[in-house]
Amino acid sequence: MRNSNDKENSWLIRIIIFLGCVAVVFIFLAISRETYRKNQVQDEITKLQEEAKKIQGDNMHLADKIAYLEGRDYQEKEIRDKLNLQDPKESVVIIDPGMTQKKLENESAPPAQELLIKQSNAQKWWNYFFKY
Repeated sequence: MRNSNDKENSWLIRIIIFLGCVAVVFIFLAISRETYRKNQVQDEITKLQEEAKKIQGDNMHLADKIAYLEGRDYQEKEIRDKLNLQDPKESVVIIDPGMTQKKLENESAPPAQELLIKQSNAQKWWNYFFKY
């Protein structure tokens, strides 16, 4: 009886060992799958953090640009450029390329400032609209 009992125990032990090995393989597969998913998630988190930093840098750049465009310096520059206005403390000098060429050719010609002063205001406007 002992012999048949030992054989049954031997098969039982082999089946338990086999089932244990199968369980270990399944556990190993589950752990490796979860580790792979964790690495993918971590890579995605890293990419999103880098993108967030880039977007934050772009936002800072845009905020600086908005602050500049809303600033007094930019507004004064635009007023001067578009409306041809000037600060009361400033004086505007207009240099005509043709006048400088003539002056180089003929040194005896009066300075450009004297030419501007000798013309009447109406003549200056006429020249502004119709001469060029």
